[in-house]
Amino acid sequence: MKQLVFFVLCVTSLGVKMGYAHEVCRTEKCIEIANEFNKVMNVSIDPCDDFYGYMCGQWNENYPVSDDDLDLFVDSCSSLNTNLDKQKFDILTNTSIPASSKALKKARELFKSCMDVIKIDKNEASNLLSNLKKFGDWLLLTPEPIYYPKNFWQKYLQKEYQLIGDSPFFQLSIGQHPLYSKYPIIVMQKPRIFLSGTLELNDHNKRGIIGAYKEYIYNVASYLRRKSGKCNVLLGMDKDIDEMIKFELSLVRKEDNNRKMMNIGEFQNWYNGFGGDDSYAHIDWLESIQYLFEKVKIQITKSQRVLFHDLKHFQQLPEILKATKSRTIANYIVWTFIRNNIEFSGKSLKSIRQKFNDKAFEGGIQEYTREITCLMHPNLDKAISLEFVKRYFIESNKHSAQKMIDKILKIYIEDLNKIDWMDEESKEICSEKVQAIEMLVGYPDDLTSATIGDYYKNFKLGANYLESMINLEKFNYLVELIKMTEYVNRTEWKVESTVVDAFYNSRANAITVPAAYLQPPIFDPDMPEVLNYAFFGFTMAHEISHAFDPVGIRCDKEGNVANMLPLHIQKIYEEKAKCFTDQYNKFLIPELSCSKKPVHTNGRKTLAENIPDCIALQKAYDAYKKNQRENGDIDVRLPDFEDTSSDRLFFMFHALFRCTSMTPKNKRCIHETDCHALPEIRLRGSISNHKDFGNVFGCKPGSRMNPLEKCSMFA
Repeated sequence: MKQLVFFVLCVTSLGVKMGYAHEVCRTEKCIEIANEFNKVMNVSIDPCDDFYGYMCGQWNENYPVSDDDLDLFVDSCSSLNTNLDKQKFDILTNTSIPASSKALKKARELFKSCMDVIKIDKNEASNLLSNLKKFGDWLLLTPEPIYYPKNFWQKYLQKEYQLIGDSPFFQLSIGQHPLYSKYPIIVMQKPRIFLSGTLELNDHNKRGIIGAYKEYIYNVASYLRRKSGKCNVLLGMDKDIDEMIKFELSLVRKEDNNRKMMNIGEFQNWYNGFGGDDSYAHIDWLESIQYLFEKVKIQITKSQRVLFHDLKHFQQLPEILKATKSRTIANYIVWTFIRNNIEFSGKSLKSIRQKFNDKAFEGGIQEYTREITCLMHPNLDKAISLEFVKRYFIESNKHSAQKMIDKILKIYIEDLNKIDWMDEESKEICSEKVQAIEMLVGYPDDLTSATIGDYYKNFKLGANYLESMINLEKFNYLVELIKMTEYVNRTEWKVESTVVDAFYNSRANAITVPAAYLQPPIFDPDMPEVLNYAFFGFTMAHEISHAFDPVGIRCDKEGNVANMLPLHIQKIYEEKAKCFTDQYNKFLIPELSCSKKPVHTNGRKTLAENIPDCIALQKAYDAYKKNQRENGDIDVRLPDFEDTSSDRLFFMFHALFRCTSMTPKNKRCIHETDCHALPEIRLRGSISNHKDFGNVFGCKPGSRMNPLEKCSMFA
């Protein structure tokens, strides 16, 4: 018997040296993954023809979605998001566990007031009306004639600045100087217009939405009049609403990429040159900006430099204001405030909004449960993140993930030096950029009770839920404005640790991997490493690759906007990028197509995601293979898949995270609006461009998943 054992050990050892030994993982997690494969795969489909169909052919049958479902799609991460909601709900409601900060106590009170629908429903009108009084009057609720100065709408604008720090005529934020990324700069651009999507509609659909929108405003105004003790109908209300909608539509503009940096004095003169010096259309831009900054005690002068986007909007604004009655402009200013806060009101106002949604949007917009609604509303998110990390995050996952990230970074740098279309200077520039990437993993280093308490010390709960949400909106905006006094911190977290996603910030050259993302099934140190490389490794490589997508390639290692590559190398890059655009333009979407009108992926719109997808799958596979060699070439397999090599498991597990059920309506919406291609297209593109997939699955050159012509960028 001892001799037999010795013989087996020798054979196993020999197999390891020769590179063909394998072991079957029979842990609970491996059995679970194997069962999932068996459940969703359709092995009757040729993987060399349709790898998505092969891996996900029975996904829809096992995870169906209908138009009535609140979740419009189901993928492998859906259960993780559902579990996260349960964890956040427990953090906010389980008071038997002491709060980790004073801010969390406020967050719990805010959530509790959100859940008190009886109180919200009872007082929704009085709460909203009391806030409207801070403006003066919503003239839709007030009979004409009211005699005010000709340009009295400007007083309403000032009130909105003071109440919520917002403007219906522009957005003001704090960004980074284009050439000096560590310096903050004021950025001004066109406002978010509710009806902006109507530009893309045909006349019939546009009329339908505008008609529903008019009814929406009319019903809200009538309800508030009735609740304020006035008659339901006001003479002239129809005309007021028509003029208000006409004004809103006049503010709608197509994409405008024109931008210019000017100081406020220069901009005022520029604006006046288009009619802004007329008293009726006049906006004192210095005064307007000062109104916003005075609450954070920051002095703004006319010499302050501002980066202005969407110049066409500001150029045409004076003529629009001059062509509109002051009453109409004032009505619109107040309406934007009301519309934005109906979400925090009760069932009567929300039912009016739902009627509009049912008419304006195909299939309507489903309402979530109250628990999910209150979790989705803005909250004191940093306080919740701290408690989440303390309760649920496995600290060792952070270190394990960082090790894998370091291996991905290393393989990236090694491969950069092998690129044949770059000169040595360009290779060095790209290598330095990868090495300079800031990796923000898990949670911020300063996520403590003391720092969270200090962050929220100036936030005060209101007398009711609506007032609290108005206070929170203003608080968050003031926090944004304070950044004008500080250098831009590349290590600042832009998202919370409770977000299930990962992000690359081109202006900081930084990648953020929140704690909530470092959980099964996305990342699990107890799984075979090949499976972690297949998705988490891919995700990290994808985010690194954003440093070289069409946006990232124009920022240097510190995030400054610059032509990173020499001009002749940039031209080669653009030729390679065109290969991806042309290739994806040919990918048909059968579910959205008919014989007379085939629908293809928009290769240009999705380019900035397609390039990282294709680079990342190759880099993750290369890193996995290198790790396998360094650990003895052991081939890990799964129960029921003993004949399936770990190389194949890499691609199979990666595909599992692309399996998605979604409604046809949502599929069309993603195709038309999202910068990402549909999941099956993303998989097809990255698989068909992979230089090793064909060999691993034995696909003949020229087959659909192993085409003769492949697009590559950094391979």
